[in-house]
Amino acid sequence: MMKQLLCCLLLALGLTGAAHAQQDNLSRDPGYVDLQAIDGWFPREAKIEVNIKGALLELVAEASRYEDPELANLLRKLKAIQVRGYEVSLNDFRSVEDRMSTLARSLESQGWDTVVKVREDDERVNMYTRIQNGVIAGMMVMVLSEDDESYFVNIVGEISPEQIGRIGNRFDIDPLRGTVDGY
Repeated sequence: MMKQLLCCLLLALGLTGAAHAQQDNLSRDPGYVDLQAIDGWFPREAKIEVNIKGALLELVAEASRYEDPELANLLRKLKAIQVRGYEVSLNDFRSVEDRMSTLARSLESQGWDTVVKVREDDERVNMYTRIQNGVIAGMMVMVLSEDDESYFVNIVGEISPEQIGRIGNRFDIDPLRGTVDGY
C-alpha cells in the first residue's frame, strides 16, 4: 500500500512539474498574453474562464477529427486557448477601458499588429495578431461593452485567419463567432 501511495505521489509531482514546465514554455511563446493579470481589473472573479492547452487541446482536436477534420487540423497547430469573461458595471467601464488601452499599447510595443479597433459610445473592441516568421503565432481579442460584459480571448499557436469562426463556434466563444469565415 505504501509503495502504491509513493508511486502515485511521484506521478502527481511529475505531472505537476510537467504542467508547470508547459506553462513556463507557454509564457515565452510570442502569441501568449497573461490573462491572469487582467483579473485584478475587476471587483469580482471572471464569470467565464476557459484554459485549454496541452493534452486537453490534443484531446479536443482528436475528438473533432471525424466530425470536422479541418477544425482538428487547426487545433493541432495551437498551443492554448484562453478566455476570460467578466461582468462590468457602468461605474467600472471607464476604468477598465483605460486599462484595456494600456494593454493595447503594450501589445503594440511588443510587436502585435492591430487588426480591428472599434470605438463606439457603449463598446470597445480590439483585435491583435502576432506575426512570427510570416505566420500568425497568436491572436488577442478584447471586448468591452456597457451591456455589463467584457471578454478577453488569447489564442496561442499557428492560426489560419479563415478558421477563427470555427474556434468560436466549437468552444462557444461569442467574440470569435462569425469572425472571418462567418461573413
